[in-house]
Order: sequence, then C-alpha cells, then structure tokens
Amino acid sequence: MKTLLPFFLILLLSNLSFGQQWLDTTCKIENEITNEEYTSAQSNNILTLIIDQEGKLLMNGQKKEGLSEIQFKELVYDFLSNPSSVKTKSDSPKQAIIALGSYGKHKNYDLILRYVREVYLYAWDAYSEEKYQVIYSDLDCKKREKIRSKNFPYNIIELGKDKEDSKKPSSTPGIPPFAGDVIDN
Repeated sequence: MKTLLPFFLILLLSNLSFGQQWLDTTCKIENEITNEEYTSAQSNNILTLIIDQEGKLLMNGQKKEGLSEIQFKELVYDFLSNPSSVKTKSDSPKQAIIALGSYGKHKNYDLILRYVREVYLYAWDAYSEEKYQVIYSDLDCKKREKIRSKNFPYNIIELGKDKEDSKKPSSTPGIPPFAGDVIDN
C-alpha cells in the first residue's frame, strides 16, 4: 500500500487542473445504481460514506476522524480492490457500491465525492497505462467504457437525492403563496 502514496500525490496534482469538474464532458461516466441494486447487494460490497450533522465522516457507521486525504483515498481504493481478500470488503471492484449521504447540506459532502471520484480516476489511469500506455483521459470514449465496465465500474449511489423528492410539496405550514394575488402592506 505504501507504493500507492506517490501515485495518489501525482493524481492529486493532475486533478487540480480539473477543478470542480468531473473529468470532462466528452464521455458519459455515471452509472445509474438503483435502490433495488443497492438494497439487494451483499453488505460486504457496500461502502457507506455518511456526513453526519456535525460534518464528520461515518464510514460504514464508524466515525473516521483525523483521516488525511491520502488515508481516506487508500481506504476507499483498498475497499474496491480488496488485495488481501478480506471478507468485509468488496468481492470485486465490479460488485462494489459506494453509497454517499449527508444529514443536511455540508461542504464536506462535495469534498468526499471528489475524493471518491479521484480514486476511480486513479484506478482507471493505472489500468489504462498498463493496457494502452496512455492516461485514461487521453482515451476515446469506447476504450474508456471498456475499462470502466470490465474493471472498475463507477458504482456510486447518492442517498437522499431522489428526483421524486423535489416534486413533493413543501412541508411548511400555511397557505402557499400565489404570486400576484397578495399585496403586502
């Protein structure tokens, strides 16, 4: 695992050029993980990352305070790849699902999501350099899809971000405002 440290540093520096963008907009990356797939998956194949009310990270229900960025990324990569074949980690990267959630809105949520994406980018880059001798972002969409589907599919579900929830009526009491009908005194 110590050999990963220099790679993560290189990855971090290379990702600074991406800013807040998720890689690029040329190829679709996101997979749609349904609630059904999430709930039917074996528990060892799910890594749940929750930001609690205080803005602290819970990893599979355990508080993880004081983790550096590199330590966090190594834990996520270790969960995905499971090089030691630990029974509490994913059976394979193809079966691994990372569930992200938050109690309320926290800036840490976006940071954790970015770190998880950087772990995936690292895995894709490593395989791309091994197979094609170029970095992942220099590949065409077809080759990128091959790498993702055969090795490290982007299996992330964002808990609590249902599209249906945005259609629900407000839970605030009182009469809903009708623009133009009410004149304030």
